[in-house]
This record gives sequence, C-alpha cells and structure tokens, in this order.
Amino acid sequence: MQISEIATKNCLRSAHTCKIGKVFKERRQLLSLSESQVASEIFVNVNYIKGIEHGDYSIFPARIFALQYFKKYANFLNLKLDFFDIYNSH
Repeated sequence: MQISEIATKNCLRSAHTCKIGKVFKERRQLLSLSESQVASEIFVNVNYIKGIEHGDYSIFPARIFALQYFKKYANFLNLKLDFFDIYNSH
C-alpha cells in the first residue's frame, strides 16, 4: 500500500460521521445488543458495523457499500438518519 492510498483511506472520517456513529452505537446499546449480534441479525460483517459506529468509512471497499450498509443498519435500529456523504464532502 502506498502513502497516497493510506492518506485517502484516513480521510473517510469526520466529526459529523462520528456524531452519527454515536447515535447508532447508543441505540444498539439501548437495545442491549452487541456488535456481533447485530451483524448476525442483518447479515453484515461486524467490521462494517464497527466502521459505521466509529464514523470511519475507510473499511468499505466503495461508497455504494457504505451507503447500503448504513441504510440497512439504520433500518434495523429504526433510526431515521440520512447518510452523510463523506465521499463527496472533499
């Protein structure tokens, strides 16, 4: 992996995505669910759940994956949140 690839991946997190991630995490904890339980329930890799909750989308191979898993997780938790498009905010 080259330096430019690392720099690009590190840019897929912001204060706004972290705030949104905190909402996901708090709702999950309110429901007494672990990250692993959620991943099993919605058939999503646990690392993607962690990425959303930490507001770090560098884990996703492409924007479309981040968008779809965000929506899937939000629907599971019954959250009405819009996807903050960190990919287009640069």
